Amino acid sequence: MNDDFLFSDDEPDIAEEEVSEPYNILIVDDDEEIHTITKMALGEFKLDGRPLKFHSVYSGKDAIAFLQDNTNIAMMLLDVVMETDHAGLDVAQWVRETRKNRLIRIVLRTGQPGQAPEEDVIARYDIDDYKEKTELTYRKLVTLMYSCLRAYRDLNAIERNKRGLEKVINASAEVFSARSMQALCQGILEQLVALITLSDDAMYCRIDALTASSDTDDPFEIIGGTGEYEEAVGQPVHGEIDWDIVRPMQQSPQNVDFRIVDGNYYGLYKTSSSRQYLLFIRGVRDLSELDQNLLGLFVNNSSIAIDNLQATENEREAQRELLYSVGEAIEKHSIDEISHHVKRSAEMAGQLAIFSGATQEQAEALKQAASVYDIGKVSVQMELAQRADVLSIHEYEEIMQKVIQGHDYLRQTDSAVAKVAALIAQDIHERWNGSGFPSQKSAKAIDLNARILSITSHFDALRTQRNYRDAKESEDAADYLLQHSGKFFDPELVGLMLDNLDAMEKIRQRFLDKKQDTRH
Repeated sequence: MNDDFLFSDDEPDIAEEEVSEPYNILIVDDDEEIHTITKMALGEFKLDGRPLKFHSVYSGKDAIAFLQDNTNIAMMLLDVVMETDHAGLDVAQWVRETRKNRLIRIVLRTGQPGQAPEEDVIARYDIDDYKEKTELTYRKLVTLMYSCLRAYRDLNAIERNKRGLEKVINASAEVFSARSMQALCQGILEQLVALITLSDDAMYCRIDALTASSDTDDPFEIIGGTGEYEEAVGQPVHGEIDWDIVRPMQQSPQNVDFRIVDGNYYGLYKTSSSRQYLLFIRGVRDLSELDQNLLGLFVNNSSIAIDNLQATENEREAQRELLYSVGEAIEKHSIDEISHHVKRSAEMAGQLAIFSGATQEQAEALKQAASVYDIGKVSVQMELAQRADVLSIHEYEEIMQKVIQGHDYLRQTDSAVAKVAALIAQDIHERWNGSGFPSQKSAKAIDLNARILSITSHFDALRTQRNYRDAKESEDAADYLLQHSGKFFDPELVGLMLDNLDAMEKIRQRFLDKKQDTRH
């Protein structure tokens, strides 16, 4: 053996205090001396401060078994002739074609070049180099290690970029699918925690920039949280935030800005609606330039989603208020006083729908439909609709027929809300036991939304003061539902309603009538 192969002319580097993760090198050769010499020659080798860690196997079969269990091998020094004349070639082919590993660098070494001619091997197999053992001096071996490990490092960087971009794209898609601001903020938190943090402690906060003072620390409201902050949603932010970091970000002309200080992430987004959203994540890991670029991309996507969803929510809220006004105008036609009965019944119906398994989108459609389903009432004579005494059979049938006509009005409209409202108008007067009007439908043949709204509407009507009777207590209204469960009302929905009576009463308290008795 040439001495140049065995020993380096340079003095070994002084060991670093902090040991970096090594590059894993697999030596596959049936000659024990080759393993020993290779480890001696490259014992002090480092690339980017990272040393080498050697693994030894002595046959092609053992190499395949080892690689099945170890996916982080950077480079393989592979003998061609071992248990068979082409054992090394079989391993190389298995790695690329069966294992689908395109990252590992493969260098074939042979002491019998005639067994596998270099030109033929290079053409047929996806390898990085082909060396005869007799020509592989120390200098050539070091040069080989640099070129192969740099290629492995750069290919890994490309693969990480690809995975990072895929993660950002997937995270953005998941965030954009959110239908409410709370769901959106929660989604952003979960995705960012997965991307950059070492802990689960993160919070999303909001402040209206038009009302925020520039010389005081107006608290942000927490609108989303994970880990330690999960239970703090709805509360102002105190303590954790370093306002000396946040204030310059608020005053910056940039709409999107983020900083990492003392292991904490601060991200500020300014929307076109003059609101500011602060994202705080505690305990982020050290971020490479690539990580920061990916984070910036995701932050920009998130800010666009926030702005768009805020505009959608504003439009949806305006539409809902308009529908509630129409519904209350319809209700006013039959009740001689100002009442929020329609709004309360609709809001409770949406909540009961959620309890029964509906999505947020389905519940929202029900709330809007509940405001206009009773449009048929407008054709009922005012004095007849507001009668407090007992109606004749003829008068009752006249009212019912007019009310049912709401279905005919609504079904002519193509909007999703109108279609929901049409089905409610058609079935709202049906009863669970089949004794209702107009089709004597029973049980689950009755539209689900109609079954839900029938319960909340009756409950709120009983709890509301009328000019011909007093409002009933919550317990009395609940007893009425229970007594008619399985007769008028869906018993399963009645059970859900009574199980969540406190939540329903909280909704009612948000929309009290001016003349309403506020007893509970």
